Amino acid sequence: MRLLFIRHGDPNYDLDILTEKGKREATLLASRVSKWQVTDFFASPLGRAQETARIAMKDTGRKAETCDWLQEFHYKVRDPETGKNKIAWDWLPSFYTDPANKALLEADKWMHTPVMESGNIAQRFEEVCAGFDGILARYGFMREGGTYRTDGTHCQKGVFNDSIAPVKQSYDDRTLVFFCHLGVMFAIIGHLVKISPVQLWQGFYVAPTSVTVLASEERVPGTAFFRVQTFGDTNHLHDGNEAPSAAGYFTDVFSD
Repeated sequence: MRLLFIRHGDPNYDLDILTEKGKREATLLASRVSKWQVTDFFASPLGRAQETARIAMKDTGRKAETCDWLQEFHYKVRDPETGKNKIAWDWLPSFYTDPANKALLEADKWMHTPVMESGNIAQRFEEVCAGFDGILARYGFMREGGTYRTDGTHCQKGVFNDSIAPVKQSYDDRTLVFFCHLGVMFAIIGHLVKISPVQLWQGFYVAPTSVTVLASEERVPGTAFFRVQTFGDTNHLHDGNEAPSAAGYFTDVFSD
């Protein structure tokens, strides 16, 4: 099983659409997507993700299945310092690095901390995980604890590579692509690799239209676990002389 997560293009958040830059980014991404041998595509219902999917998939003749749970993880909690509501992953480093809040960085505890319980985040996270695991179950991957049970025939060989001609590609018949958002993508990755999403939300960044790849490994036949192979790749932007967007970051994003 290969899972490809694509963040939407550079957004106008107020209108929930792509900017002109975002449209250029999605058009450059389309040249990559057209080469992939994809089992199924999925997309967030939000406008910026839907628009990205339409542009990026224009040469495939395919449509993405819309999943409500794949929308941005923008649920609010109450800030214990100000008493105001804020997005669950929007914190200053002084808050989540405070030893008093160390449970936020633990995979099985972060959603049950007082600040997350103020917004019922455990239920929201479970809705995302259940939705995602429901998709994987369609293809024979059944969640059991922190791993997935399979029939033992899904072993992958090699690393995902879309830089070679399609005729030379060797893909498993289960490659899924998800057009979504940084927050929900990191929530899902935290679920897959068994770490707190807070660590990803606060310590990692992926640019608009970037490609992140996870693939399953079955070191024991019938038991699969996912590992990150590629994180936030923007080669299509580099090749098209389009600088990565800094949307969601607080300073400029490195580009060579």
